[in-house]
Amino acid sequence: MVENELCINMGSSFTTIYKKNSGVVLREPSIVLLDTSGKNSKVVSFGIEAEKETGKLPAGQVLVKPIVEGVIKNFELTKKMVMYFLSKTIKFLFVKPNIKLIVCLPVSLKKEQYEMYKNLFYSIGFAKIRFVYNSICASLKDNPYYCLNKANLLIDIGASKTEICSVVNNKIISACTLNVGGDLIDKKIVECLLKFKNCVISQKIAESVKREIGSLYETDKSSIEISAQDLNAQTPVDFILFAKDIAQPIYETYFKILQTIQVFLNNSSPEVAQDVKNDGIIIYGGGSLITGLEKFFKKVLKISVFVVDEPEVFAIKGSEKLFSDSNLLERVCEEN
Repeated sequence: MVENELCINMGSSFTTIYKKNSGVVLREPSIVLLDTSGKNSKVVSFGIEAEKETGKLPAGQVLVKPIVEGVIKNFELTKKMVMYFLSKTIKFLFVKPNIKLIVCLPVSLKKEQYEMYKNLFYSIGFAKIRFVYNSICASLKDNPYYCLNKANLLIDIGASKTEICSVVNNKIISACTLNVGGDLIDKKIVECLLKFKNCVISQKIAESVKREIGSLYETDKSSIEISAQDLNAQTPVDFILFAKDIAQPIYETYFKILQTIQVFLNNSSPEVAQDVKNDGIIIYGGGSLITGLEKFFKKVLKISVFVVDEPEVFAIKGSEKLFSDSNLLERVCEEN
């Protein structure tokens, strides 16, 4: 049999697959397009192809996110989506490939939610499956900011939630989750433009706006031209949007994350808090890409802050060490 070693991370916004010796081989939206016009719903498309239809769906079609806040909400759709993504990364010829799989999990899963992940992947039929927390995978990635034998504070700012973990020697000391992330910012940008400019934009456009001009710098003068629906005139309108126009929802969201980090540190042991104070905080995830995050967090927390390179795929890249070190893999699976 052909052997493949993969690591998969299924987020609320994206599913990412990492292949041994090949790197990231897939990163697509965790979304499914359904046709509900008949008696039974039928899948039209997944991932990138489904996302292309955002904002222009005909009657009877809906976009569904089968994973919300890292939790599987629709078992069958998630299973079909995973199998589709796997078919794009592995060639199924005449012989079914032998797949060894590492699944990255959120630290916040309850027992029944964890069991659903196990049931999902075992029902697909893999040769061997190991489950590892995202933060543990992240702690395995080679990084100049890590300090061996010391507590490291890792912050994963994702689409639907933020995970805060203190980790030492690839073991979780403590962790907490805040249901705040990039999706909330997008929603607040939509509400902000409706309130102050009486214009309507989609959440997808809001996400583009956030990525282009979202900033935590008070004096940022970045701008972008967007199209919106003017509610007064009931017509489309083009106008220039400035960073200051969306500053409030961005500031409020990241300040909530800051407050949670501060409470987390206050509740940590003196030894953990001292290590973090000395060596700083490591931040990854798509939400860490906002302009000015490092300086804003450092100013408030009075601690060094480091946003890693390629933050959106940082955690899953740490799985490469698990492919080559079976003892390490068994240890992090057993102890976490």
